Parts: sequence; C-alpha cells; structure tokens
Amino acid sequence: MGRVARRVFIGIPAGEELREHVLEFRKRHDWLRVRWIRPENLHLTIIPPWLSKNPENVCAALGDAALHFPAADVEFTTLSSGPDAAKPRLLWATGKASQFFSTLRDELYARIPLDHADERSFFLHLTVARFRLDEQDAIVRMNLRIPVDWSACLRTISLYESILKPTGAEYRVLCEVPFAIKNYNEP
Repeated sequence: MGRVARRVFIGIPAGEELREHVLEFRKRHDWLRVRWIRPENLHLTIIPPWLSKNPENVCAALGDAALHFPAADVEFTTLSSGPDAAKPRLLWATGKASQFFSTLRDELYARIPLDHADERSFFLHLTVARFRLDEQDAIVRMNLRIPVDWSACLRTISLYESILKPTGAEYRVLCEVPFAIKNYNEP
C-alpha cells in the first residue's frame, strides 16, 4: 500500500524577535475582531503548500540547501489587510524582500521535484491574523494600514505539515534546519 500524501509547505519560522513584535501589536490591538495566529505558527512562506508522499526527502533537500545560505535579516514596514483590499482575509506585515528570498526559493525548487512551481515574484509577508467572514466589511471600512518597524534575523528554515481543520489550519514542524553560514551582523 502506498504512502499517504501530506499537505506540506516550506517556511521560515518567525523567531523570537518577530513573535515579540506581533505579541506587542496584539496587546495594543486586542479590540480587533480577528483570529490571531498562534505565536508558534508565525512563519514566512517560501514554497506554498503541495502534497508530498515523501517529506523525509524534502527534509534532506532542505538541509542540503540550508548549508549554502546565511541567516537572513528581514524588515517589515507595514501592517495591513490583504491580499485583496476589497475582500481581505488576512492581517499581514509586509516589507521589501531582499534577493535572499528569491534565491533561496529558486534553490529549493531546483532540489525538490514538484509538479509546478509558483511563478510569482516572492512577496515578503507575515500573516498575523485571519479575518472572520462576517467582519470583512468592517475591516474594509477601517482601511487598515499601520506603519511598523519590525526587524529580525531569521536563522532556520522548516518543512511544515498543514492540517486543515474547521477552526483553521494547524501547522506541525516536520523538520527544522539552521542556515549554515552566519550573517555578518551576528556575533
């Protein structure tokens, strides 16, 4: 009998620095009627979900790729609703993506056989909350666009399993590997 395919994706865990920024924002904006993403689930998606029957091979490829990359500095400048301003589903932090993310994604696509690659340019975002459908109109009227100054050094990359539930997706880390080369800003 064949292996069951799992819904997986590759992401970079937000790390302690970003989680602290998000938690502080949450405290100041607890009046928002949203479903906050649990701190341990905060991540930057590098390769969106696909079905994999062999996550062990993906983890091996992830480890090999991570050997060639430094820890990455990231900076978020805006918190807004998205992805569609007229029908927003998410509250996310966005910023300018460095070449690091596109190069990393290309390297992973070269190492991991997928039926199709995401051809869009890499869009740097960190989803911090999901909107309830019944709140969508109120969110649109708020026209959320909040300047933030969130920066962090991202040190690991993970393969996550995405388990879809009625209450929303739950993520389980299948493997996490460090970037092997230290960032020049790190001690």
